Amino acid sequence: MTATRLSRQRPWGRQLRVVAVAVTAAAGAATAPVAVAEALHWRASRQLRGRGRPTGRGAQAVVVLGFPSTRAGTLHPLQRWRTEIGVRSLAPGADSLMIFTGGGPPGAVTEAEAMAGYARETLGVPAEKIRLETAARSTWENITFALPFVESAATIAIASDPLHAARGRRYLHRMRPELAARVVPADDYRFLDHWWLKLPIAGYEIARAVLRAAQRHAPAPSSS
Repeated sequence: MTATRLSRQRPWGRQLRVVAVAVTAAAGAATAPVAVAEALHWRASRQLRGRGRPTGRGAQAVVVLGFPSTRAGTLHPLQRWRTEIGVRSLAPGADSLMIFTGGGPPGAVTEAEAMAGYARETLGVPAEKIRLETAARSTWENITFALPFVESAATIAIASDPLHAARGRRYLHRMRPELAARVVPADDYRFLDHWWLKLPIAGYEIARAVLRAAQRHAPAPSSS
């Protein structure tokens, strides 16, 4: 190949390298948030587990934390995901139960009713295995109002997206440490499962943690 031909081709080679670098950088920028969200959810799924051990026998209580339906009254994707996590976490024991917890506006179908309906009608959970708690309006209340349903359970699983479930387990540790000792892992984390929902959830939990930290370190208001 002559020097003239080489000189003509070299600019194209440089342009191709620039394009390749730009594409690689763009791909990295796009996948980095997903990787961070996956890491946060994976870590959360392993936090605050009790000393309970799933044996496949005995009564298990799976507490499924609620989420509001869409404005149109249809099932929200996050409601579906949390319900699916709860169903696949349910032990096969005859006495095992799913407790759906979550209220709603007056006159509307509650979070618990909507999610229980999906579990029963679409996922095939027998109605006798389902219990409803329809008054809770926060995660703290979800756990508080579910306590009567889990008192006699051999093991307890908190079913939600992993970051939210970890918060639920933390609340249970604060309220009833002797019940928290019975907590077993839910089948909540699967790699890239609902990654498009994990992204905003991770952003919300990070913002929530930053806000709480800022409030703790804020100076006390002056009495003057």
